Amino acid sequence: MWCTSAVGLVVCIVLTSGAVRLQGAGGLRRVATASAGVGVRASALPHASTSIVGGGGAGIASFPFQVALYDPRAGSPAAGFFCGGVILDATHVATAAHCIAGIGGAGVSGRVVVLAGSTTLEPTDPGSVRDPARSSSVDSHYSPQSSDYDVAQLVLARPLWSGPSPSLNGVSAIAPLPVDRVKAARYANPEASKAVLATTSGWGDVNAAPGHLASYPADLHSVRLPLVSTAVCEEEYSAIEQQITSSMICAGGGRSHLDTCYGDSGGPLLADQATPARPPSDYVLVGLVDFGNGCAQAGYAGVYTRVANAEVARFLSSGDGHAAKAVSTQAKHKKKRKKRRRHRAA
Repeated sequence: MWCTSAVGLVVCIVLTSGAVRLQGAGGLRRVATASAGVGVRASALPHASTSIVGGGGAGIASFPFQVALYDPRAGSPAAGFFCGGVILDATHVATAAHCIAGIGGAGVSGRVVVLAGSTTLEPTDPGSVRDPARSSSVDSHYSPQSSDYDVAQLVLARPLWSGPSPSLNGVSAIAPLPVDRVKAARYANPEASKAVLATTSGWGDVNAAPGHLASYPADLHSVRLPLVSTAVCEEEYSAIEQQITSSMICAGGGRSHLDTCYGDSGGPLLADQATPARPPSDYVLVGLVDFGNGCAQAGYAGVYTRVANAEVARFLSSGDGHAAKAVSTQAKHKKKRKKRRRHRAA
C-alpha cells in the first residue's frame, strides 16, 4: 500500500495481484480506480465509483442513457474506467460531483472521456461513441464533507447525435433521460405504504465482501432494489454519524444484499411510471449513485443524490454551478466518523 495526494485528497492505493483499490481520506465513495500497469501513474487518474451487487447482466439498449467515464491516458475504457453517468441531452451528462472534484472545470479536457452506446467496456460495441468532456461544473451547494448535493455535469466536446433525440424504445443504444422533478417525486416516494422498486445500472464491483479484491465486470449490470424510507436510512447511518439530507434518497442494502458498489458512482437510479412496468420507455431518473457504508452490508442502504430535490433538479436542468475544484477538507471530516462511509467510485 502507498499513499499520495491526488486531486486534493489524501489517497492510499492498495496493489494486490495487479488490482488497484482506492481509499479516500474523506469517506468511502463509490468510485473505481483505473488499473495499474498501463503507463499512467495511478495517482494522476480520476477515481471510479461502485458497481452492482446481486444483479445480472444488462444490454445497453435497456439503459441507453447510461455512460461510462474513463481517463483516456489509461489507454482504453476498461483500463481507465472510474465512474458512471447519465445522458441528459446530446451534449450534457450528469454524474456525481465526487467523481470529478479536483479536476477543475475545463481541466477535464484530455482527462475524462464519455463512452456511450456500449454494453461492454472492452471490446466496445460497434457503433458506440467516445466523446471527450470539454468542461464540467458541480452544484454550488455541494459539500464533500457531508456528500450533500453530490451532483455534477459534464459538457461534451461534440453532440452524441444530430437531429431529433433518440427515443427510449429498447432498440437505440444511445438516448437521453431528461430530468423531471415532478415525476421523480411521484414515482419514487420512499415513504409510500407499498414498497417501491427501483432499478440501477453500472459497471461497478460485483463482489460485496469487505476487504475483497475488486471484481469489475466488462459488461453492464443492473439490479432491482427497494427504496428505503428516510427515517430508516437516517437510523442506519446515525451509527456512523452520517447525516441523510433532503438531497439524498436511499435504496437497497440491508437484508436484501442488493446494492451498487465501487465504480457505480454517478450512474442512474430509476423508477417506472407505468403499471405494469414498460422499461426503458417508462423510466424516470430519480437518483444518482453516491455512497454507502461498504456495499450490500447488513443494516445499511445505498445512498443516492435525489433528483426530486428542488436544487438538484434546478442544477441538472441548468448546469449552473461552480467549476469542479480540489477539496482540501475531507481528511479533517473523516476524523469525526466512528466508521467511514464509502463513495461508489472505482
